[in-house]
Amino acid sequence: MNNLTFTPEQRLLHHLVLHSNDAPVRGLMDGQMGIVLVLSEYIRLRKLRPLRTAVNFLLNEVLSNLSATATLDFANGLTGIGWGVEYLIQDKLQRGIGADICAAIDEKLMLQDLLRTTDLSLDTGLEGWLHYILAHLQGARLQGRQVFDDAYLQDGIHLCRHILQQGSSPSLHTLCQTLLDFAGGGSVRYTFDLSTFILPTIKRNTATLGMRSGLAGHLYNQTLRTAV
Repeated sequence: MNNLTFTPEQRLLHHLVLHSNDAPVRGLMDGQMGIVLVLSEYIRLRKLRPLRTAVNFLLNEVLSNLSATATLDFANGLTGIGWGVEYLIQDKLQRGIGADICAAIDEKLMLQDLLRTTDLSLDTGLEGWLHYILAHLQGARLQGRQVFDDAYLQDGIHLCRHILQQGSSPSLHTLCQTLLDFAGGGSVRYTFDLSTFILPTIKRNTATLGMRSGLAGHLYNQTLRTAV
């Protein structure tokens, strides 16, 4: 019987697929949603359609457990998962209606008083929420749907105007300006970029699985960073 020989890339892929259910959280940066996104892009690049079944199973696990995800954090909470849903749909990696899939996320997010927001960070605060809000608004517009109520969007616009006047980080400034442009009815486009959320250097022997600093991120850096 011939011994099978796998390349380092194949061994990495097999390990990631086999252990993806072991990821400690469902979310985007360090959990299963980020693994879904990386594997989905990898399948398209390498034309490995048989792997689609495993990825679809993992995605269903994430979406069927939304109620168990308590936080709205972008890093590993609901808004990051919702952003991932819009990424998959708008990048034509999955079919679906983002407005319907993310309805429960929207309801929970709209309970937050944006005007009292003090956490402006990407992982747990406004910057992450804006990534989701913009991606979701764009997806709804493309599919002829409406998401978020007018009062919530007006609060977001008011807050972004205040942030632009007071000054902020370049990344938050760009997101705020994009929301204002979007609200103005222009043809502004939100651009998805996984590499923004993945460390450029990740060790191959890391014990973690996630996208930001784990094996999924390493796979992205080795095969996808210059291809997508």
